[in-house]
Amino acid sequence: MCYENGNGTEKNLEKASYWYQKAAQQGISNVQYKPGFLYRIGKVKKVLEKHVYWSKNAEKESLSANKWIENALKYGKVKFISYKELKNTERLYAGGFGTISKAIWTKTNNYVICKKLTNTTYIKNDLLDAFIHELKVHLHLNYSDRIIRCFGISLDPKTNEYFLIMQYANDGDLQNYLKNTFKDLTWDDKKKLAFQIADGLNYLHNENILHRDLHSKNIVIHENNAKIMDFGISKNQDNQTSTAYVGNFGVVAYMEPRRFVDPNFLYINASDVYSFGVLMWEISSGYPPFKDNDNKVALAVSISNGAREVTILGTPKEYENLYKNCWNQEPEERSTINEILDEFERMGFGNIATNEGQT
Repeated sequence: MCYENGNGTEKNLEKASYWYQKAAQQGISNVQYKPGFLYRIGKVKKVLEKHVYWSKNAEKESLSANKWIENALKYGKVKFISYKELKNTERLYAGGFGTISKAIWTKTNNYVICKKLTNTTYIKNDLLDAFIHELKVHLHLNYSDRIIRCFGISLDPKTNEYFLIMQYANDGDLQNYLKNTFKDLTWDDKKKLAFQIADGLNYLHNENILHRDLHSKNIVIHENNAKIMDFGISKNQDNQTSTAYVGNFGVVAYMEPRRFVDPNFLYINASDVYSFGVLMWEISSGYPPFKDNDNKVALAVSISNGAREVTILGTPKEYENLYKNCWNQEPEERSTINEILDEFERMGFGNIATNEGQT
């Protein structure tokens, strides 16, 4: 584990990041696909610990996920949802990390997502830490229309495995949503989606949280509203072929370019803004950036040298200018999240209310 912990002890983040990048670039699959979660929690972690005072126990490598969750339940920090309240469970995906299923929560009669790590008692530390990290973030966050909600935790009585109960997004992730509906979207629809993502990012940054991994698979659409998801459980290790990874985390086309050339560069708010700029372009085009480039190392080099996708014909000038400001090579030259929201307000998009309920 290579992160700066709550006590301020730095465990060689720069060197770890540097050598993981080198290994990934040389095609060493064990490192490339299991890079570890090289979080620099810093201020975020300190904020979380103020609200979750028992969280220090989770950093002990010997502590199982089950025990950590039991502590959370004991102190009333997590809502427990009875397994009996979940009906018509349907598995959506199973991989090395566990399973993703959907079920009907009888309390609300709505679909929910069930996110479970297989064999959580002895799960590998990187996935365990990510699972717990995601739960911590959700415990810290208040309700927001722009963020996928975590309703609580349930327990599979047959396997004794805990899993997260998350909000279900009826239109799936942004990438597939654009693929299926792009021809029907007006520019107002596209601007609205982009604004909602920016609004969600603003909420996270106000809560001192950096997402670090924004891309179109981590944005979902529920009742025509965009929501940000995935605050800890990263891409599964059995399905790496469709998304390009390099270095410590992230999908190359959306990653902070400075990370490719400077292993000492730590993610900042402007790094999330860069990813948002790429998402804006994707919303304008209907498909992922650099979709035909399968060479992740060459793509990283190209982006670090300033390569960007070309403007789609018919893109409104103010929209184009905004995403180009967001993906500026230099972080300090990028638009701030407040400037982004101001620009959307000038486009006619302000505090747009959603039509959905809270479940």
